[in-house]
Amino acid sequence: MAEWPAGSFPDAIWPFMSIDQLSTQNAGQFQYFFYRPLYFVGLNDKLAVNYDMGPADKPTWSSDGKTITVPMKSSWQWSNGEKVTGQDVQFWLNMMKAEHDNLGYYSAPNDVVGVKYLPDNIVSTKVSDSSIEITFDQPYNQDYIVGNALQTVTPMPLAWDVTDDKGTKGKCSADTLDSPTLKADCEAVWKYMSGAGKDVKSFATNPLWKIVDGPWVLKGFNATSGAFEISKNDKFGGEHKPYLDEVDFVSYTGPDAEWKDLQAGSSQANALQIGVFPSANTPQYNKDDLQKGNPLASAGYLLEKGALLDSIGYYQVNFGSKAHGNLFKQAYFTKVLQDEMDQQGAIDGPYKGWGYPTTGIVPGSPEGNPLSPAAKAAAAKYDPAEAKQLMTQHGWDLSTTPATCKSPGTGDNQCGAGINAGDKAEFTIEYPTAHPALDTVMQAYKNAAAKAGVAITVTTKTQNTLGSELVACSPDKPAGCQWDAILYGGWVYSLLPTADSLLTTGAGSNIYGFSDPKFDAAVAKTVKSSDPQAWYDYEAYASSISLPLIWMHNNVWVWAVAKGFHDSGQDAFQGFEPEFWYYTQ
Repeated sequence: MAEWPAGSFPDAIWPFMSIDQLSTQNAGQFQYFFYRPLYFVGLNDKLAVNYDMGPADKPTWSSDGKTITVPMKSSWQWSNGEKVTGQDVQFWLNMMKAEHDNLGYYSAPNDVVGVKYLPDNIVSTKVSDSSIEITFDQPYNQDYIVGNALQTVTPMPLAWDVTDDKGTKGKCSADTLDSPTLKADCEAVWKYMSGAGKDVKSFATNPLWKIVDGPWVLKGFNATSGAFEISKNDKFGGEHKPYLDEVDFVSYTGPDAEWKDLQAGSSQANALQIGVFPSANTPQYNKDDLQKGNPLASAGYLLEKGALLDSIGYYQVNFGSKAHGNLFKQAYFTKVLQDEMDQQGAIDGPYKGWGYPTTGIVPGSPEGNPLSPAAKAAAAKYDPAEAKQLMTQHGWDLSTTPATCKSPGTGDNQCGAGINAGDKAEFTIEYPTAHPALDTVMQAYKNAAAKAGVAITVTTKTQNTLGSELVACSPDKPAGCQWDAILYGGWVYSLLPTADSLLTTGAGSNIYGFSDPKFDAAVAKTVKSSDPQAWYDYEAYASSISLPLIWMHNNVWVWAVAKGFHDSGQDAFQGFEPEFWYYTQ
């Protein structure tokens, strides 16, 4: 058994993640223990598909590039004894088709640029116990289909095709994507399963969640604290069976409480085997000697560096903000906001060297992404002088902070569309509580922006509160028109770093009011073509417009790991694979 500090509170267990549930915590740090997607990506910080980690073998393609055959591994089974089959995959696809408006991974079809996304790009499927054959409407980038699209598809057991607590059998899993009754058949199952998936108090007791195909099963869950325990799934048929019988995830009220337990030592009864260094107690990063300055060496812990994930860090601005949306839509203004963000200063200062910058929409770290010359030339930088110059050049009076617009209009030397004379350069950023290093970063950012005439009000709220506020502005969701900017968390890409699920028009996670046909077209090319030029064009255009994301540095978690405990196994979604954890003398 090993103990590990629990992260933020997971709010769903059903692996059909709705828009308000989709997060790295719910997926990588909770769901993947129990339910594995068809294809697993990014184990141990490598940009590759890990075919040994999921229920499907390497696929084959038809000669015209339209049909993929996904073989299901015969050894994988559900803990109720049933095999994991092509029908289980069909069940998930049927649910996605019927309930796509509720799924965080969904991207709407874009007829203007001629691309559809899963599941709308599927013409037909053919299922058997041993495989599922999927035919698409046109050829696509095959790496994208496997490593991005099918990486989100999680087989669901047929035992979940029920509509109530009595186990009344549903019809969703038996349908095809073009069944005329698909919506009605899946709607009843969706309502029941979604409700059960959000009922945190029953996570560990609901028999639905005892049916798993992953290496672990949920043993216990504290609905008050978020602490939970997972135990080995004895019926797991995958390649990597757990060494440990149980892993307990311990909840803490704050970093000080966890630090106190770490200081007590790794050999104490119920000691943490892996912990997280609080920022105040983290030693300065030393690339030549990672253990230099380790304050827990005498307590029996080694210092370890977390993975460099395929991620972009940012805070998000709301183009739909009733108060300041028009300001955010100006490319020069978001450039100003970016110029005042000192990423390297944050890394070297409050984060003590443990981090790496976000340079643009395609991550520069780890190595392996298709970075174009244009992307490298347009890499985000700290440039306060340029920020001030841009505000002056676009008709803002910087004699006071906030600056006021003195030259309204859409000319090159004017404030921009929708901005009136006398409007102020001001807005509010909300970010998570209980992060002292982040407090320092945001205060420095506020002070830097003020020198360019931009007045930023910074305020903190709990992570869960911020998540509930992050909705798109629409007539039926007026709350989505109220927030200006929120720092909630970045985005971790799958195999290919394209923003189809994040920023395209109608994408499930596009809650920023952002829509740009040229951007959609550039994304479409990365999805349909494996030509490197498609990526170069995408990166060049993205760097030339106002995106609703202001790049920030990526944190690297600093672990305290008990001597003799091996914690290999971390994925591209900030998740952990404790089946790889073991002890040595």
